Amino acid sequence: MGCINHPNAPATATCKNCNAELCGTCTRYLDSGEYCEKCSSVAEANAYMKSRDRNQEARQVEMIQASTARITKEEDRKKSQSKDGIYVKGGVGMAIMMIFVSMGMYAFPDLMKSDAQLVQERSIISMEACREVFQAIGIMLSEGQTPDSTMSCPGTNIPNIIRREGNTITVSHPNPRQFGLVELYVTSDSHRVVMVGQGQG
Repeated sequence: MGCINHPNAPATATCKNCNAELCGTCTRYLDSGEYCEKCSSVAEANAYMKSRDRNQEARQVEMIQASTARITKEEDRKKSQSKDGIYVKGGVGMAIMMIFVSMGMYAFPDLMKSDAQLVQERSIISMEACREVFQAIGIMLSEGQTPDSTMSCPGTNIPNIIRREGNTITVSHPNPRQFGLVELYVTSDSHRVVMVGQGQG
């Protein structure tokens, strides 16, 4: 069977997410599998979100452990000073429960979001990561260096487009449509990342 984008090219892989048949040029190879260009952006964003969530959970466990240790120490002190230790213990228990509830809500903020909101957030994260790559390219251009065409955005295996017009060097994203943009580039003249959306001039 032929590639979904290049019918004359033999398919060498299948997108892990949408099952589209892909040739070698269209296949995006990620740690989690092989994807088409559209699905690879979502997969990269998912991987970033999972990594971020794991880091948040580790920090929250440390916070809970520290809070619990402080509460236990305070409880012991109050028990030695007062015969009303049982009331202190009950209050401490409620405090611990409130901490766990609060940490749970902080750790899993996405539970109350729709699939559309999650996809939109992941797309924004992916586009922000790409913008940071182009900011780095702009810094290189400002220092008189010519960036390598392989300095590409996460999830994009196609090299950036580098054009020279006189003394001006322009580095463009090969497929800004994956972010819903018409153009994404930086030049040696301004070093500022330009992102032109659909419907904009």
